[in-house]
Amino acid sequence: MNLGDPRPLLDRHAARILTRWREQLRALPPSSALADPEVLAPLMAPALARVRHESALATVSALDAGTDCRCGLNPMVTFYLTGECAAFDVLWAQPDALAPLSPDLREELCHKLRNAWHLVATEEIALFCSLCQRGAALDAAQAHPASAILRARRAHSHHGLSASAKDVSEAAHGMSLATDPLYDGKHD
Repeated sequence: MNLGDPRPLLDRHAARILTRWREQLRALPPSSALADPEVLAPLMAPALARVRHESALATVSALDAGTDCRCGLNPMVTFYLTGECAAFDVLWAQPDALAPLSPDLREELCHKLRNAWHLVATEEIALFCSLCQRGAALDAAQAHPASAILRARRAHSHHGLSASAKDVSEAAHGMSLATDPLYDGKHD
C-alpha cells in the first residue's frame, strides 16, 4: 500500500464520511429547492467515488481555479463544501487515518484530497451553472452581489480597510452611487 495514496483511507472511512456529510448538509438551510438534503443524498456516494478516483490523479500543487455562482442558488456549492469538510472531519478524528503518517506525508495526502475535492466540485458547479436559467438571465458583466462584496473587500484589504457601503454598492451594481437615482447620500 502506498501511504501517500488517499484511496484506501476513503475506502475504509466512506460510510463515516457519507454519514457526516448528510449531517452537515442537513444542518444548513437549503439555498433552493434543489439544495434539499434528501434530493442531494443519492448523489453523495457517486461524488465520493469520483473524488476517490481523482485523488489518485491529483497533484500536490495548489488549485487556483474557482467557480463563481452568479445567482447564489447552485446546490452543488454547499454540497461539495460540506462533503470536503465531512471527509476531513472524519479522517482527522479517526486514529487509524492520518495520525500514523509523518507530517510531510500527511500534508501531501491532505493536499491531494483537497485538490481532488476542488477539481470535482469546480466541474460540477460549472456544469450546473451552465444549465441555470437564472444565471443565463443575468448580464455577463454583472456578478452576484456577494461575490462583488468579496471582491471589494479583497481590493481594499491590502490597504487595511474594509469595503465601504459605497464601494460595495458600486461593485455589486456596476455604477457609482453618485449616478444612482435611488441613493440619497445620507448613509455614508
